[in-house]
Amino acid sequence: MKSEASPFKVETARVADGLMRVKLPHGKGLLKVVLEKKDDDANCIYLELSGVRNFEAGNDCDTCHFWFKCLREPRLSGSRKIMNLPKTIQMPRPVDESLVREITPLLELLDKGEYYIFETTINLTGPYGGEDESSYFHSDEFMELWDVSDPAEEDLLSGWEHYEGERPRLFRHGEGNFVEKQFEFVIPLIRQGNMNEEYVKLYRSMISEGDRPRILLLGMYQRGIPETVRRGQARVMHSFLAGFVLDGHHKLAAYRRSRVPARFLFILAQKASKFHLRKDEALPARARLEERLAALAV
Repeated sequence: MKSEASPFKVETARVADGLMRVKLPHGKGLLKVVLEKKDDDANCIYLELSGVRNFEAGNDCDTCHFWFKCLREPRLSGSRKIMNLPKTIQMPRPVDESLVREITPLLELLDKGEYYIFETTINLTGPYGGEDESSYFHSDEFMELWDVSDPAEEDLLSGWEHYEGERPRLFRHGEGNFVEKQFEFVIPLIRQGNMNEEYVKLYRSMISEGDRPRILLLGMYQRGIPETVRRGQARVMHSFLAGFVLDGHHKLAAYRRSRVPARFLFILAQKASKFHLRKDEALPARARLEERLAALAV
């Protein structure tokens, strides 16, 4: 029998510069990604906080897009945090074995499984509400590519706000100049109205002086293949990098108001990520996913 005092150990592997893969043999499950079949075709992806199913975040269907909706508002206030990044992590430093060791107490709060850890920056827009027609989910390109006539009617979104990357990142593939646009989403767990404005002002002051404090995200990467792409009728596809804010809500607001690209430390759940391939892509899906994450790491 394993002692309760046994140290929490993780298996760590360096995938590329700035990209680490960790395997958690067990965990407390305070933050948990759950896959559950909602219909006959795909597993829905849920985020549970302390045993409560708070968000639905897309599914693992090979032809579906990312979406999210709040099922139950997290019981958090501006003064309460799920996780606290150690102060030593706030300083500029590489994402390596040493950093993983220092955030192990945070990793212990997750569920068992595999995760990728990397840092990236996103120039944010928003926040957007579920009915905000200037958001990605109401754009003509989104609705045409994924055959969505009305996001509200298809129950894709809730009233919960989110941020988006200002512009998609572009990746070009193979012959014919095939274009993949990567869209990015940051989803807070605390409403704007519940935050302490003094903390936001403090971080804005730090940012104005050149500091770039990290925001901690529990993330996922989703890449489905639209039917029009499968049939060779379209040469553009969309992929999605998304994360829920575990620590740094005031930093997030400060970055956005300062109009400075925000710095994120991603803990990306392999279970919640999918990277489906087109027929002409040879590498295994996992290798493609790791290649993409390595390109995002800074």
